[in-house]
Amino acid sequence: MAAEPEVAPGREKGDGGAALPPVHEAWLPREHSLYRPRHGKQLLALVCAAVFFGFPLLSTTLGVRPPELENRPLTDLPAVSEGWGLLTGLQQWASDNLPYRDQAIAAEDGLSRGLFGEAPSLGGRGGTVGVGPGSGPAPAPGGRPSISENDRAPDGYPRVIEGKDGWLYYGLDVAAKCVPNQTLDEVVGNVNRLRKAVEESGRKFVLTVVPDKTTAMPENLPDQFAGRECAEQGDRAFWQRATRDLGILDLRPAIDVERARTDRQLWFPQDSHWTFSGGLLLTRALANEIVPGVDRSWKTTLGPQWTGDADLPKLLFKKSENRAMQYGLAPDGDRDRTNRDDADFNETLRFSSDPVRGTVNNEVAMLADSFTIFACPYLSATFTDLSITHLETLRKDPETVANTLTNSDTVVIEVVERHLLPGLSPITDPGTIDVIAEAMADKPLNR
Repeated sequence: MAAEPEVAPGREKGDGGAALPPVHEAWLPREHSLYRPRHGKQLLALVCAAVFFGFPLLSTTLGVRPPELENRPLTDLPAVSEGWGLLTGLQQWASDNLPYRDQAIAAEDGLSRGLFGEAPSLGGRGGTVGVGPGSGPAPAPGGRPSISENDRAPDGYPRVIEGKDGWLYYGLDVAAKCVPNQTLDEVVGNVNRLRKAVEESGRKFVLTVVPDKTTAMPENLPDQFAGRECAEQGDRAFWQRATRDLGILDLRPAIDVERARTDRQLWFPQDSHWTFSGGLLLTRALANEIVPGVDRSWKTTLGPQWTGDADLPKLLFKKSENRAMQYGLAPDGDRDRTNRDDADFNETLRFSSDPVRGTVNNEVAMLADSFTIFACPYLSATFTDLSITHLETLRKDPETVANTLTNSDTVVIEVVERHLLPGLSPITDPGTIDVIAEAMADKPLNR
């Protein structure tokens, strides 16, 4: 009986008992029984990969840099020192830095609308509501609002809802009401525990909720969109509980009056935020809540035109510009005290000024999101002792923020509906509330 051929250490036998060759079967002579040619698909994949990763690298070397289409910096080339991170990061880097990417996306958009009458999915990227969202849209450096990378609608809901007459709506306005993180009972219970902690320390507590654009300006929504029914149901239930059980400063009546009284644009058509008219409305409402009738001497005047990037088109890989009128505000009816410097929310903002007729002179500590950016010029004109901290800072560093709140006699919280309703805001987080409650108990206000 013939002996079996030896198999080299570490090798296994192939079909028929023959030892596997020491080289890839594609490199064997064609006459070899184990010869297997490379498939055309493999070669095509290698060529495509070389183009996909090589073209951006060559373009970067030559100084060609594509535009930023998604309100975030382009992904940098991962370093070799990152280990496996080099491989996992290459795809996003190549996708971001592919030359003519903006033209390709525009072409896809045109073809989809022209042939099928609808917008392309553009990858259909969703995300999960409530996985540590920024107070999004969160402010970018320099104070201008931007969409947070984590602040996304879940799969099945559009990131942007295309409405009538060119209006765009933020998809999270709808998705947050259909897929909440907390029940309304939990939200109400958590926020009321925060209110109780502040008020038992001897301080005044004011909570105001900015309605979503879908709530305040629904007339330009499309007739049908994903989540419409559950969003409408969630919206009605929230505002009923918010006014009845949370005692919020409700801005909706003032918004309705302003819309009926003037032609001022309260929300940007292609942005998730309101305009400076909304910021002025918020300032007036807060001031009168703290000192009733304080605005009787106020005088407003038209100011310069403001322009800035719209945030929602960037989620469709497009660009558009916001335009809005700014205002001047003289609390005493005489001197304009408006501060139009850019508000950088990366740190706590502090405003102090001399009291005059028409100013709020309480020591006010405010927690807010990016909607307050459009109110800062007028808050700084009318509040003589004011600190404003972004709610995302509260999430990251509750101890420091809690101590800031104790240096006040009035705590004001401004939060947008899409973050409070589903329990995404840090003011609904039990652990964060524990930290604030402890700080308030340790430093009660002596009256």
